[in-house]
Amino acid sequence: MVKVISIQDDVYAELSKHKDNKSFSQVIRELIKASKTETSIGDLSRFYGILRDEDAEKIDLKVREGRKNAVPRELNDVN
Repeated sequence: MVKVISIQDDVYAELSKHKDNKSFSQVIRELIKASKTETSIGDLSRFYGILRDEDAEKIDLKVREGRKNAVPRELNDVN
């Protein structure tokens, strides 16, 4: 079934950049699928080498300690 939708000009321009020889439906489908997938190692590869392993381990340890020491709050404590 075909549906007609309206989009703003800037959104159309962005979709057009991804279009190549695909239909807009294919482009939208791919973008939706990509937004639902979990982060993969491939996605993180651009960050490879920024930190040495020992530095990353230290940061990970600090984060875990912080989470362990965190005190849960009640929703009404947020205000």
